[in-house]
Amino acid sequence: MHLCQPFKALVLAVALMMSSGVDINKHEENMNACPVIQCCAPGTNGLSGRDGRDGEKGPKGEKGDQGAGLRGLQGFPGKAGPQGTKGDQGPQGEKGQKGESATFDALQRQVTALEKNIQTLQADVSRHQKFFSLRWVKSVGKKTFMSTGTKDSFKNGKSLCAKAGGALACPHNHAENTALREILKDSEQAYLGMSDVQTEGKFLYLNGEPVTYTNWNTGEPNDNKNEDCVAMYDNGKWNDIVCSNSEMLIICEF
Repeated sequence: MHLCQPFKALVLAVALMMSSGVDINKHEENMNACPVIQCCAPGTNGLSGRDGRDGEKGPKGEKGDQGAGLRGLQGFPGKAGPQGTKGDQGPQGEKGQKGESATFDALQRQVTALEKNIQTLQADVSRHQKFFSLRWVKSVGKKTFMSTGTKDSFKNGKSLCAKAGGALACPHNHAENTALREILKDSEQAYLGMSDVQTEGKFLYLNGEPVTYTNWNTGEPNDNKNEDCVAMYDNGKWNDIVCSNSEMLIICEF
């Protein structure tokens, strides 16, 4: 609490009288005759002053010049992050048109292949005409029988047909046997491409496979005088004969 000025003066006067020997009681009497001393009411705390921050802000200063310091060196690149997931495959684009060059090349290859086929056929015809004096030709299924018009032994007949690109004729079924018979004239016989030279009684085709179709004449084969080859009669029946007989017609198959 704060004291007013008159009260302070009173206290000071009392202190002086006590120090100077003045009779305090007498003085109190004199004080009683004085008017009532007025004192100030107890003081109260004033309101807090305004914070300087609540005042109005001054104008913003101008931006200073950029410093002239050197730019630092670039740091090392950071570690690469994990690989992201693979995205969905996009739709397939439309198929482009075939180029003219590819089409031309394809046609050129076809023409070249046809030319080669023609040349091969011409060579076959020339070869056949060279070795054969054709008299009869019969075709059945995928096989064609051609008569050379000559008669020879089994060994020479095989060689002649092989040089022409074929083999000594040999029917594998009834239809082929009939076509081969139609080439023969009356009383003619022709060698067939089979024999049992390796094993007696076991006839094999020229490629070594066992014979699967036969049309033997009655009582044949009888292996008379070591007959290891086979000939066909003009009636289509078969007979075993010696391989050295040179009176057999040579017919080739292709």
